[in-house]
Amino acid sequence: MNEFLEAQEAAIHAARLRVELSQSRSEQQEYLRNVEVARQLEKRAEKKREKGEVMELKSINNKKRERGEEALDARKKKRSTGEVEGQLRDVLGQIF
Repeated sequence: MNEFLEAQEAAIHAARLRVELSQSRSEQQEYLRNVEVARQLEKRAEKKREKGEVMELKSINNKKRERGEEALDARKKKRSTGEVEGQLRDVLGQIF
């Protein structure tokens, strides 16, 4: 029995380590992507400065997120309306 508990604890420990390593790996990849994007943006900004232009940074993520939330709300509304109509049909079908 004691050996079983030790084996179970070792398996849990190994699983937690795998999860931590996976999270760390994905965080590192995202960080490196962000560093590369920043490097590219800096190169573009430098070229603009050389030409005497001003580079403006625009956030695309907020627009995508807003559209995504609006679409999600619309889907929820359609789903809830459809569910209510379906339930109404079921109830009416049972009555008649």
